[in-house]
Amino acid sequence: MDQVKVMEAKLLRGAVISKLYMTYGTDIRISALKNLLRSKGFVQEEELRKVIFYLGGDGKKYIHVELDKDDWRDSMIWLTPAGVNLAEKDMEDIGVIFDE
Repeated sequence: MDQVKVMEAKLLRGAVISKLYMTYGTDIRISALKNLLRSKGFVQEEELRKVIFYLGGDGKKYIHVELDKDDWRDSMIWLTPAGVNLAEKDMEDIGVIFDE
């Protein structure tokens, strides 16, 4: 993976955390999250899946997803307390960059 792709992935992870932080306290659908990310340009579903896998994976647990088996875009997603700490910059992750 080239450096530009790596940087784009880190920025997208930061954008996802930021958007979920804006809606903190309310579970939203992944499709709604994708719509919130439109200001960052078109986000392909495969890219979004990778970001969600990274942010919710073992050792991270910044987000939680309640999977809808019929359509993954209808799955509910929200920040965990660790995700809030990341959004508030009480902790850092080298794989997440916030575009301020």
